[in-house]
Amino acid sequence: MNSRTTKKRSSLSTKLLIGSFLTLIVILLAGYLFAVKYYSNHFHKNTVINGIDCSNMTIEEAMKLLKYEADQYVLTIKERNDIEEQILGSDIEFTISFGNSLDNLMEEQSPYAWFTAFGKKTEYEFPSMISFDEKKLAQKIKELDAFDPAVYIEPDNAHISDYTEEGYTIVEATQGTKLKEKKVINAITEAVSSFEDNISLEKLDCYVKPTVTSEDLTLKTLRDTLNLYTSTVLTYHFGDVTEVLDGSIIHTWLSINEDDQVVLDEEKVKAYVDYIGRNYNSFGRKRTLKTSYGKTITVTGGDYGWWLNRVAERQEIIEAIKSGTQAVKQPNYYQTAQQYGSDDIGNTYVEINLTAQHLFYYKEGVLIAESDFVSGNVARGHATPVGTYGLTYKEREATLVGEDYETPVDYWMPFNGNIGMHDADWRKDFGKDIFLKSGSHGCINLPPKIAKKIYENISKGTAVICYELPGTENYEVKDKKPDTDTKKGANANNNEASRND
Repeated sequence: MNSRTTKKRSSLSTKLLIGSFLTLIVILLAGYLFAVKYYSNHFHKNTVINGIDCSNMTIEEAMKLLKYEADQYVLTIKERNDIEEQILGSDIEFTISFGNSLDNLMEEQSPYAWFTAFGKKTEYEFPSMISFDEKKLAQKIKELDAFDPAVYIEPDNAHISDYTEEGYTIVEATQGTKLKEKKVINAITEAVSSFEDNISLEKLDCYVKPTVTSEDLTLKTLRDTLNLYTSTVLTYHFGDVTEVLDGSIIHTWLSINEDDQVVLDEEKVKAYVDYIGRNYNSFGRKRTLKTSYGKTITVTGGDYGWWLNRVAERQEIIEAIKSGTQAVKQPNYYQTAQQYGSDDIGNTYVEINLTAQHLFYYKEGVLIAESDFVSGNVARGHATPVGTYGLTYKEREATLVGEDYETPVDYWMPFNGNIGMHDADWRKDFGKDIFLKSGSHGCINLPPKIAKKIYENISKGTAVICYELPGTENYEVKDKKPDTDTKKGANANNNEASRND
């Protein structure tokens, strides 16, 4: 009984299991056939057409979606400095069609293989027929802010910086934001034609580039030349005053010409040399002198003093700048004086009183010699000129030659052309009024011993001061000499020169 019941139950279970399996098969088959029918006019799952997901859509639905995407078309234009601008499809009458491409895809799609699409994405790119109004697109491109001169920035070539204490440097080129118009138009037109949603003008090389970069060899040469010139330091010492010519001045004399060469303005160099000459030349100045007679006078005339050779000095400065010289500069002089300053004579000089026919020679403030003399013959128009002069040179055993004379002397010390001091052993008397009618051709005739003493102690450039001092005539009072203390007191502080050109 129990065995028979158990067999019946087992047979029933088997029948139920087989029935369930067959039912499942029928259901699955029905589902499969339903899907076959569904995908005979719907695109498979994970079907992407031209970037748009058209899964489970009919041709009409896919076309509608694609058309909608076209109606919503926007081209984003990426510019420099993170700026973006857009062109809307609706503004250029943008449309798109695919012809028979979707129909052909549907026909090629096997509805029986619908289940194979669930595990993978299948993408299709079909040539589309895009149309838009080219004139409207061109107008929209022109209206972009990127083409507005008030907005875009011109590219700036690499160039030489302004002068600083550190010299010159190369300023890097600035890329700017100015566009190549034709290239931008072509790039945007192509992007719209290709249904692209964005383009980068930077990547498409649409920007106008600087023509000169910091690696330009000409630019580097200019920088190096400018730095060489402005590295020049010329230091002048005019007594207690110092003048420095360096890059802070020199850079104002420099420019770059059309041939990319550094030009040194020689007229500005000349102006600087003229400045030195105006301020430190003392040639021909009026000078005040406290005479050995105690009276202070003004002496005019003569050629004593600092006299700058401006042409030579200018050329030396130009050469120094071009070689970047750094040195203490000794000015190029035609002639020099004893010292700089308002008193350029110092305390070594010969004082010649033409009125008294008496001279004094001071060396470093000490009276070395004094004597009567005979100067130029006044009656014959050979009067010795007044003024301050520098001893030109000195010579032993010279022969003085003129139109009607040839005279040998032992000590020749010229100071004004052919006028000078010398021994005159042919004279027995000196001083008094001899010069009025029996004077020399202009020279200062001295007793031989005095000429010798002066010669042995004087040097080239020593100031010789010739002056007239009414009231000191010794025509009647013989052998009149100034007070010794007054003579010894004459020194550099007694001489002052007015600052005139």
